[in-house]
Amino acid sequence: MLWKLLLAAAGLYVIFIIAPAIVASITIFKGRPGTGLDELTAPGAQFAPFADKLLPARARLLTLPHRIVSCTARDGLALGGEYWDLGSDRTAIFAHGYRSDMMVNFAVQADVFARRGYNVLMICQRGHDGSTRTPTAMGLKEQFDLLAWSSWATAQPGVTRTVLYGMSMGAASVAYASDKVDPAVTEAVIIDCGYDSPYEQISGDCRRHHLPRPLLMPVIRLFVRIRQGIDIKQRTVTSLRAAAVPCFFLHGTVDRTVPLERGIQNYEECAAVKELFIADGAGHTEAFLTDPAAAEEAVFRFIRSTETKEEDQK
Repeated sequence: MLWKLLLAAAGLYVIFIIAPAIVASITIFKGRPGTGLDELTAPGAQFAPFADKLLPARARLLTLPHRIVSCTARDGLALGGEYWDLGSDRTAIFAHGYRSDMMVNFAVQADVFARRGYNVLMICQRGHDGSTRTPTAMGLKEQFDLLAWSSWATAQPGVTRTVLYGMSMGAASVAYASDKVDPAVTEAVIIDCGYDSPYEQISGDCRRHHLPRPLLMPVIRLFVRIRQGIDIKQRTVTSLRAAAVPCFFLHGTVDRTVPLERGIQNYEECAAVKELFIADGAGHTEAFLTDPAAAEEAVFRFIRSTETKEEDQK
């Protein structure tokens, strides 16, 4: 009788825990196109309140010369992006968020950097749009893609310096890369509403949807490790504690996707020269959009201050 009960329990565990966890793993990490700016700025959509900033910024960018570009990741994956060559010796590289779109996350910021005299490189994260359809790694493999893009950018004629700007999952990518980028090349990294780890982020989503995360998360972690060779429990702060480049953090006070305390934790754990910009009333990915003038001033004041320190050290 006991073996029958154990067998039944095992069957229930497979049906109600293992199978849903595997399906969830495939669904969460499956590559797919991001949601476009027009859809997300439509009436009632998340970014509708910022349409008057996002749409004109995109329109201005599209009047500037730009082209589709590509580079190869260290694992051989083809990565795509768009490059605005404005004749500068500096390029701002923008890494968008999970299932998002380059213009959704960065039309305003890219427009600002272009006006400030930077070339602009908007990349498609692996598993999204212009990059080969492959599972996303939620920053753990994308960190190395950023290194490939940085090398690509500085291989362009006249370019010697870069800024890396990541949003949400892109912010995690940048944070993971913060201890690996070359300080001689990278002026600063900008980490906008970045999370602590994919594990923590998915676990939080389970909590919000009242799912049995203590049962699901170990299975999801194991399945992703077998499938992709990554540990989703790896924390961004591990890299930030060894960061050697200036790090600028942004976060909103009402971010319900990645709570503000996560951004503060990342900031506090960071060992590099750093600054934190908190946008009052801003939700997820809205910190720069809520007060673009203040955010722009803070970002470029920070970059100028790090340049001054570099000059003083020479």
